[in-house]
Amino acid sequence: MGLYDFAAKIFLSYRFRMAPLKKHISGMKPAVYNKSKTPLKVAAIQVEFILHKTSIEYFEHMKSLAETAIREGAVFVAYPENIHLPLYGLLPGIEKSFLGDSSTNKNGGNIRDAFMMVGPYLKGVYFETFSAIARLYGIYVMGGSITVPEEGELYNIAYLFGPDGKQIGSQKKLHITPDEETFGLKPGSELKIYDLPFGKVAFPVCMDATYYETFELARKKGADMVVIPIGNMEEYEFYRALRGIWPRVQESRVIGIKSALVGRVAQFNFTGRAGIFAPIDLTPNRDGILKISENHYGDDVITAEVDIETLRRYREQDELLWDRNEVLYRKYFSKLYV
Repeated sequence: MGLYDFAAKIFLSYRFRMAPLKKHISGMKPAVYNKSKTPLKVAAIQVEFILHKTSIEYFEHMKSLAETAIREGAVFVAYPENIHLPLYGLLPGIEKSFLGDSSTNKNGGNIRDAFMMVGPYLKGVYFETFSAIARLYGIYVMGGSITVPEEGELYNIAYLFGPDGKQIGSQKKLHITPDEETFGLKPGSELKIYDLPFGKVAFPVCMDATYYETFELARKKGADMVVIPIGNMEEYEFYRALRGIWPRVQESRVIGIKSALVGRVAQFNFTGRAGIFAPIDLTPNRDGILKISENHYGDDVITAEVDIETLRRYREQDELLWDRNEVLYRKYFSKLYV
């Protein structure tokens, strides 16, 4: 280890030290709210991208959004992709770095080195934050995704926490964007399904919803609910945004939850609208939307009731789902992915 790397790790250990955050959380008592159990109430969190100066500030921002969801009866809360980015505010001068020229910011090697070095410290704050939120409110929390090193490679990984605050599982992003490829982000190789008391849940990440195969696999593996944390770095356009979760929900007949990171910091502009989706026949306005944020900017908490048993009965009775030519698919699909 060189002198620079040694000094950087000492600095990061200090800036991201866990003691103040743990002390802050230790004084909190578990909150008791009248959480909905039947039917199930879920929440999609829309988070404004703000650079936080301390881990406690970050924790309080995330907790306040969860508390809004809990007050509305939610027992499952989903945060967005790249939820670690606000923590870069702990690094002095980061705003100036974000404002740097594009040639510097598009240097994949530099970005990869930064993620590899800072990632473990961000992960510590992330785990402390969302584990505590799950435990304090007695809920299930999909804490959104973070870019962190694992076994020498860089991944975008989302984590799920149970009401006791313990990690239930994780999911690596399966489809990588061109920008992510430039700094060496690796795609995951497995779509996981988690069997929770209220249903089977998958939580692939952002770009994964662009491809129908992701939801087809999730449904084949028994998923009732598919959560998509997003961090779309593009100008918001309604029909472009539809390329993701909405058509996937209609194709696979699952409940869809989309959480979104939004807001502009320097050259980074994230847009999206958090929402909760269902098959058209199971939505009040027959539009496939149970509830969606009114804006593609600013913090928001979207909650809705979902009935998993009704969804399952609907799938059993849906003739369009069963009128499939499986012989045809087996003939061709095995040859398409070689």
